[in-house]
Amino acid sequence: MTRKQHGLGRVELLWAIVALVLVAVLIVSTLRSEVARAKERMCLDSLAYLSAQIHVGLEQLEYFTAEQLEDYYIGPGAPPSFFSTEHMHLLSKLLPSDIVVPQDPWQNAFVLHKVTQDDTAEFWLVSGGEDGEYPEWPLTKDSLAKRLHLPFVSSPY
Repeated sequence: MTRKQHGLGRVELLWAIVALVLVAVLIVSTLRSEVARAKERMCLDSLAYLSAQIHVGLEQLEYFTAEQLEDYYIGPGAPPSFFSTEHMHLLSKLLPSDIVVPQDPWQNAFVLHKVTQDDTAEFWLVSGGEDGEYPEWPLTKDSLAKRLHLPFVSSPY
């Protein structure tokens, strides 16, 4: 007398569970990498937005030369390790009054840094990124940074 089997056997059930676990692991690992990429993209978008708003604020304040600005300005969030309270200038002072300075996606502060080399100054808006380490100079293409240009003064002629 033979018995008719209904449903899955133990081995078949075990294989089905293993297959579902593998699919879940693949989905979770893909989701984690996409979240990391999304945070980096959000940070780059925030850098672009802030640099444009700082440019507008500098025009309103009539800051047209590097000598009118301090070496560092900091936004809200965790400050960089090299930053001391004696350098504490708020980034919000350079923005139009209705603009709020965000933190980067990892809760670090955005920092506007004046880099001076051979009598020329460049301004860089930087983020500490996921590890909280602010980029070293010179900046690379992978640095979470955006160069800021001072407003241009046109001559009346």
